[in-house]
This record gives sequence, C-alpha cells and structure tokens, in this order.
Amino acid sequence: MVRGIVCMMNVERNWKLFFAGLTAVLVAMACVRAALVDLDAYVDFAILDNNGTPLADGSWVYIIGSGDATNDGMYNVGTNLIGASVLNDDVILGVVQIGTDVNSNGTFFTTVQYDSDDVEYVYLRFFDTTGALTGLIYWGTSTVFELGVTLGVSTVQFDPAGSLQATNLNNFVVIPEPSTANLFVLVAGMLWAMRAGIRKKARKQQLQQVDLGGDSAS
Repeated sequence: MVRGIVCMMNVERNWKLFFAGLTAVLVAMACVRAALVDLDAYVDFAILDNNGTPLADGSWVYIIGSGDATNDGMYNVGTNLIGASVLNDDVILGVVQIGTDVNSNGTFFTTVQYDSDDVEYVYLRFFDTTGALTGLIYWGTSTVFELGVTLGVSTVQFDPAGSLQATNLNNFVVIPEPSTANLFVLVAGMLWAMRAGIRKKARKQQLQQVDLGGDSAS
C-alpha cells in the first residue's frame, strides 16, 4: 500500500516537472518569437541606373539591417568587391529582384523579418544588373533609416526624397564554392599530413628506445 502511494507521488512529481519544463520551453519560444518583426520595405519612385533610366526587371536589391546607423559596406578582394556580403554588425535581411512582385518599373514592395534585439536600422543596396554580381557594375545605396515598430510591424519607404540612383561603378567578384576535386585534394592533404605526423612520432619513439637500450647496455 505504501509502495503504491510512493509510486503515485513519483508519477505526479514527474508530470509536474514535465509540465514545468514544457511551460518554460513555450515561454522561451514566445520570447524568441516576440523579437521577430515584419518589415514592409518599398520604394515609390523608380530606382534609376547611371543614365537615369529605371532599373530593368530582374535587377537586384539587397535589404540590409544593422545595429547602428552606419552602412559598413562590403568585403573586398583587392580592388574588387563582393556584392552579397556585409561587414561588422550588418546583416542581409532579404534579397529582391525588381519586377518579380506586383510592382515593376524600377520599384518594389516586399516583407521580410528581422530580430529587433539585433537590428535597429536598415538600408538598401541595389545593382544595375540582372545576372550574377560579377564584373563592372553600377550600384548604389539608400540612406540608413532607423526602424520603428507599430503592432509588430515596421514600414520603411526607402525613397521619400525621390528616386535612388546607381551611380557607383566597381568591379565585383563572386567567391566560388570549393569543387569536389578541390575538397578531395584538401582532405587527401590533411590525411597525408596526419599520417606523416604519426610516422614521425613513431620514428622518434623508436630512436628513444634505441638510445635507452644503448645506455642500459653500457
């Protein structure tokens, strides 16, 4: 009888611990979710190329968030830039191709999410190309905007003063992902170095044993 009561108490305690743990997980998930904010991002006036013509459908626009009011720019390789990169506390929130939503003629509207604990400012980086971000490309950026949240949503018009324009000209490169052959060579080299290190260690131990044998013989 006593054993049955003890078992029932243990089961009840385990269920209480389970529900307590489940509640903690749900609360943590709710807190994490609460930090995510929808950003409605758009431009009303056409983003222009270097000649004043609206960017072609398919041109790339990057929406970039930051913890401060500074556009930290892109990684560079020598004098070349990597278009799909950010520095320091900046983070790419989303990528848009002009004309792939309901808007066209150099404009766009999209919604992305960001973590309000890490991102307090946002800006655009846009390119006058519909292909890969390689070669000589005209590009530009918007002003850095401070984000305000209303009912879990931020709304930013990135061109309140008129059209944005791609007037910067730089050469861009894309860092290729390692091919299977390159990975094979890399792994083979690591294995060879490992085996060489093991052989060197074994040879050293053999020499030490020979030296100890010689000392004991003398």
